[in-house]
Amino acid sequence: MRMRTWRGLGKRRGPGEVWRDWTAADEAGDAERAAALAAELLELTPRSYFSWFYAGLLSKALGNWAESCERSARALELFTPEDAEAFDGVNPAAWNLGIAATALGDWATARRAWTAYGVDGLGSGTEPIDGDFGLAPVRLNPGQPSLPHQVMPSAGSPEVVWCRRRSPAHAVISNVPLPESGHRFGDVILHDGEPKGTRRLGDREVAVFDQLQRLEDSGMPTWQAAVSGASQDDLQELSELLEIRGLGMDDWSGIRAMCPECSHGSPDTSHDHPPAQSEGTLLGLAGREPELTEVVAGWAAARPAVAVDLALLW
Repeated sequence: MRMRTWRGLGKRRGPGEVWRDWTAADEAGDAERAAALAAELLELTPRSYFSWFYAGLLSKALGNWAESCERSARALELFTPEDAEAFDGVNPAAWNLGIAATALGDWATARRAWTAYGVDGLGSGTEPIDGDFGLAPVRLNPGQPSLPHQVMPSAGSPEVVWCRRRSPAHAVISNVPLPESGHRFGDVILHDGEPKGTRRLGDREVAVFDQLQRLEDSGMPTWQAAVSGASQDDLQELSELLEIRGLGMDDWSGIRAMCPECSHGSPDTSHDHPPAQSEGTLLGLAGREPELTEVVAGWAAARPAVAVDLALLW
């Protein structure tokens, strides 16, 4: 392999030495040096899939989406059958390109990336992807990074919420998150594709994904309702009344605060995390006034035995 001169040190360095230094910078937590070494490696090996892939991964960790998009797109172009053997036939650069393009709102590139990865049915076009990729739990404000130098979202406390996935990398929050999370019902979030634990959905275990960024703040106010005297059928009817208006409701009475080990794994009965004790039912509601208050008041008026204490949280 032809050696090139790295002007920073004034001596000849090969790709192997640069890669070793980059790995050392990762281990030392030196993001600035890692970024400089990534740029050097790309200069030394401009036609290496691995160089572009790992450089794009570093840009993803740093939240530099434009750079990650550019580097991952180049890696996608350089992917060879030999590279495919190393990655079990799939191109991970395509996934990273899809994430970066989604963060940028570059929907044409996102479609190209997902198609290259093997996701069917997205077609072509520049309009936002709004598919049905099912429900998935997403960890807001994850406290444990997946990559060296990763810039973590930090709007508030960690919380796992259920979301409707619009694409392989972005989703809409379907739960009513606790205010401590700094997120709201209806927020659109960018999430990673690496499973970080599981949760139950019916009789299935489904993967939990970590949030990478909030793409859209819904601005939907969050309320708390302390309800007494209501049956499960009563609460189900209230949920349906709110849902048809695009408003949110969750039973906060059953929320469990898990230890990090269980949150990032598969919670089971062998390690108990009992929900906080409260009298009656504590609901989390999402909606704007007066629409939400009118729905709740009308529902309660038809049930004289039910008492509701409704409070706006944020």
